[in-house]
Amino acid sequence: DFTMNALTADPLTGEIIDCFAGLQSLGSRVLCVTDPHTFKDDPLRVYRAVQFSARLGMELDPRTELLLKTMIEEGALDHLLKGRVTEELKKLMLKSPQPSIGFELMQKLGITERYFPELHALIGVPQEPEWHPEGDVWVHTMMCVDQAAKLIRLPTRNFNEEEQLQIMIGTLTHDFGKPSTTEFQNGRIRSNNHEAAGVEPTRAFLDRLGFGSSVKLAAENCAAYHLAPGVLHRQLEKSQLDERGYRSAVGRILRKIAPLSAEVFLTVAEADSRGRTIPDVDWKPYDSGIKFRETIQEYGLDRAALQPLIQGRDLIGLGVEPGIRMGNLIKEINSARDRGEIDTRDDALALAKQLILEAIS
Repeated sequence: DFTMNALTADPLTGEIIDCFAGLQSLGSRVLCVTDPHTFKDDPLRVYRAVQFSARLGMELDPRTELLLKTMIEEGALDHLLKGRVTEELKKLMLKSPQPSIGFELMQKLGITERYFPELHALIGVPQEPEWHPEGDVWVHTMMCVDQAAKLIRLPTRNFNEEEQLQIMIGTLTHDFGKPSTTEFQNGRIRSNNHEAAGVEPTRAFLDRLGFGSSVKLAAENCAAYHLAPGVLHRQLEKSQLDERGYRSAVGRILRKIAPLSAEVFLTVAEADSRGRTIPDVDWKPYDSGIKFRETIQEYGLDRAALQPLIQGRDLIGLGVEPGIRMGNLIKEINSARDRGEIDTRDDALALAKQLILEAIS
């Protein structure tokens, strides 16, 4: 398909046989189509051009760029199997140190506008300069995916491939709710509730691809809760939350994102924080994530937060018969836990006794 792929070698002498100037293409970092006519036989090659450009830092030569744009405009990519497209996007995100190069090329060629409107909608959506001096949501997202690509490669993180994909897709889609929620309020740009608003476009985006249910669930949860580590940390610093309230809030987030790994979730939030042009944000410690992680470790929340404080057999021991009343009691106790009013089994039993007595009286 590309001249750099049209190389062969004599196995006896080692002589490189280069009929299409592929070595020159590699040396100059310019991606060139070998034959425009046969190239069209498989439209997936357009996505190969995208991921090669990002992985190898290559630009398209003018003839190749025109050919790819023409194929896209003619709808040549319309009937590609989503699994094949997914594999090329996976290579873009997992094998490129700077995936934004590929996504920028997708935007330039017209792929995002035609096939991924949720992604294309980020272009031109303004952000409050105090928090996002880098520019619009598209610029921010591109910076974030490059940060995520760095983070998943850190040896200390030790992510497997599935977790790496969860992080990259979660980062790519985390602000999909901003186009529908961004507005000017009192002279400032606000995107209120963009987290919850981002779940549906994230789902629609991933429905057209084949990354699997775990990646899809991870992305939806990251869209819905990616601001939580930073918000909770600021509330703690401003004494709007005490340590117990912070611990309860962390446990509540863990229950909401389950079974998503806390480390995956925090890495997406970190990439979001670092994907800005605020001074030193690229290298300084991500304090919100550090505190969140330390709290999980100190109190064993990765296990405890996911366990119910009270179960049906506990209520039977208090004289409650199985049925609707038992279910309602468990719901009330779980709600109290989520509000931070209780956080131990003893608290839950005490509340259950109180609720039972209130119902009798």
